Amino acid sequence: MQDSLIARRARQFEWATIGLLTVLIVAAAIAIADGGLSVADLRAEYDIRHFPETPTLWSVTLWRVIEIASYILLLWVLWCVRGWLAACADGETFQGDTARRVLRIGQGLLALAVVEIVSNTVIILALTWNNPTGERTLSITIDGSGLFLLLAAALLTLFGYIQSEAARLMAENREFI
Repeated sequence: MQDSLIARRARQFEWATIGLLTVLIVAAAIAIADGGLSVADLRAEYDIRHFPETPTLWSVTLWRVIEIASYILLLWVLWCVRGWLAACADGETFQGDTARRVLRIGQGLLALAVVEIVSNTVIILALTWNNPTGERTLSITIDGSGLFLLLAAALLTLFGYIQSEAARLMAENREFI
């Protein structure tokens, strides 16, 4: 009974994750087609005191690359979540492959946290690099979302190690039976 409930819930969450992935991909396509990632968006997102009148091409490109890379990383983490949920729905809750999927999710969240924490500093520094002396900005920010991602990454990585140990013990128990 419990197994079928877990499988049913995991399948429902898998489909919800697929729906979320679809919405995020469509939203990204619409945003890019609508002129997203423009200099005006950059100016609105990074409201710094000494924002250059015309940002350099390399700083705008760096911002775009970081934004796109973090979005792709988010999609990859969600794809890993979908795979983990599919495995759980198929009854493979305590298998080595399932544990590796959870570890990948934790590693992806850790990478997202690092990008979240470091990108703001890098982008602001790049934007103000060519400003005259005294108008360059170095802004180091660690906010709640970055800390939350670090915590989530740590917990999921720990859960992956716990699930690996559970899979090892289940395999060991099968050998005795």
